[in-house]
Amino acid sequence: MQVAYLYPDMVEKLVIASAFYKKSGMMDGFFESMNNATLDSMPEPLKINFLNLNPDFSALENMFDKDSKRMQAFEDWDENILKNISSPTLFISGDKDVMKPEHTVEMWRLVKNSQLMILPATHGSYMMADFNGKTDEKLIDFTVSEAEKFLNN
Repeated sequence: MQVAYLYPDMVEKLVIASAFYKKSGMMDGFFESMNNATLDSMPEPLKINFLNLNPDFSALENMFDKDSKRMQAFEDWDENILKNISSPTLFISGDKDVMKPEHTVEMWRLVKNSQLMILPATHGSYMMADFNGKTDEKLIDFTVSEAEKFLNN
C-alpha cells in the first residue's frame, strides 16, 4: 500500500491480503504478544510454507526477526495514505483472520476504486495451510481465481 501511495505511476493494480494500517485493526492482544514472540511461537504451518519455498533455516530466522521487530515498532498510518491510493485494489481477508474484518472493510472504504473479499477463513488459510496444517484446496482455488479475475480485468 505504501508503494502505491508513494509511487502511483509504478503500481497498476494491488491485491492486499490480510493487511492492516492501524494497531486497533488487529485482534486484541496481537501487539502485546509480539513483545515476547520467538521463532518457536511462530505457527508451524507458516514455518513449513516458508521452508518449502526457501529451505535455508537461517533465512527463516532472518525473516522472523525482521517481521517481529517491524511489528514491535509499528505505528498507525494516517488514513490519507489509503485515501490517496489511486490503483485499483482488491482487499482479501478471512473472517477469522488476525485482523478484524471490520478493519478490512474500513480500508476498503478508504481506497477509492477498490473491491473487498472476506472469506470464511483464518489468517491466510485462503491461500495456504491453516495454523493446524490443513489445506482447503477449493478455497485456495477460489481465492486464486478471484484474484486472477481482478488482475486481468
